[in-house]
Formats: sequence, C-alpha cells, structure tokens
Amino acid sequence: MSNIKIRKGPTDYFKDFRSWPNDWMIVEADKEIGKGLLEVFEDFINSLIDKELSVKTVKSHMSNLSWLGSNIIERLNDGDEKKRRLPTKKLILEYVDDEGGPLLHFLDINDVTDFRYHVAYDGTCKQLYKFISRPK
Repeated sequence: MSNIKIRKGPTDYFKDFRSWPNDWMIVEADKEIGKGLLEVFEDFINSLIDKELSVKTVKSHMSNLSWLGSNIIERLNDGDEKKRRLPTKKLILEYVDDEGGPLLHFLDINDVTDFRYHVAYDGTCKQLYKFISRPK
C-alpha cells in the first residue's frame, strides 16, 4: 500500500482555503466579493491540480492567489470602490493581465528575495489571466 496522499482540491493543500474571504475582509461587503474571488480561484487551482503539478507548485500558486485576493480587497477599500459592482472575473481582470498582477506593497522589489516572490506572484497572475481569458 502506498503512502502517497491523493490531493483532490484546494483544501487538500491549504486547510484554511475556505476562510480566505474572512482573512481578506476589511468591511462586511468584502466578504461576498471574497467568496466570488474564491470561486474563480478554486476553478483555476483545480485546473492546476488536473495538470498533476507538484504539491510545492500548487501551494506556491495558492499562496500567490491569497496575496492577490487580499490585494484586490485592499484596493477596493482604498479608492477603487466603484469596481465593487463588477462581476468577479471582470474585477480580477481589472488587476491582472498578461504581464502579471498589481504590485504588492509589502514586498521590496529591491530586495532579491522579495523580488523573487514578486516574480512568482506575477507568474501566477499571468496564468490566472490566461485561464480567465481563454475561449470557452
């Protein structure tokens, strides 16, 4: 019998995945937006799992998505209030594109380690952009 754990969904990688909207929330209205983000992120994560990427790679993408969700909610509360009305995918596309995601203010891109984190984060955002933008 094998000791390999079969991972089927995001909560197999991060047990707290479903609580991310609560972690991102600044005001009560953020919770529903966070839940919408989580739904899109879950579809994307499941597509990564289906590609049989390594556990480390999926976890890295998930960490980056957590940063993105937090960043989007923060921006909605810091001047982008009108974007709250956008459908979730359009909201995400306001912040990510084929070049990456919004700058993470808590990282110092002049620091080599922080720069590497930001490059990985941008890579996840680029892949998410392609995933959302793909023809159905």
